Parts: sequence; C-alpha cells; structure tokens
Amino acid sequence: MNEILFEILRLTVMLAVFAVTYSLLPWIRGKIGQDRLAEITRWVNTAVLMAQQVYEAKTGAERKAIVVAMLRDILIAKNISISEAQLDMLIEAAVKAMKMQENQT
Repeated sequence: MNEILFEILRLTVMLAVFAVTYSLLPWIRGKIGQDRLAEITRWVNTAVLMAQQVYEAKTGAERKAIVVAMLRDILIAKNISISEAQLDMLIEAAVKAMKMQENQT
C-alpha cells in the first residue's frame, strides 16, 4: 500500500513540476524580455533627445549615426543584443514621438 501511495505522490510531483515549467518559464522569459525592451527604449529616447539638443547644427543622418554608435556602446556594455533593424525602428519611433511632442507645445 505504501509503495502505491509513494508512486502516486511521485507522479503528482512530476506532473506539477512539468506544469510549472511549461507555463511559468515562458512567462518569466517574456517578462525579462519586456524589461529589456523597456530599458532599451529609455536609452533610445534619451540618446535621441541628447542628439537633438547637443548636435543641433548637424544633419539628421549625422545625428542618427551618433545615436546608433552611442547606443551600440551602451548595449554592448549591458550585454544586450538587438538587430540593426530593431534599433533603427526604435530610433525612428523616438524621433517621431519627439517631433509630435514638439508640435503639441
């Protein structure tokens, strides 16, 4: 009787561990990804605002090159990897948001 009870308990624990691993692990990975995206977005917004204020005399392409170089250094230092296309989208979104905010004031 004890052996049967032990096997049922062992199977229940195994199923519980499987269920937690199957459902909780992807949620945690997604949450970490969201945190990193939020951090990257903050850095992009800050870099775009800095380039707009400090390098006002330069062209848009020159400012973008400065922002890309600065963000690449920050992301490497923080061990965060994103593609050039993703970084470009984030920069363009930050520039658009900044221009929209300037037009509202």
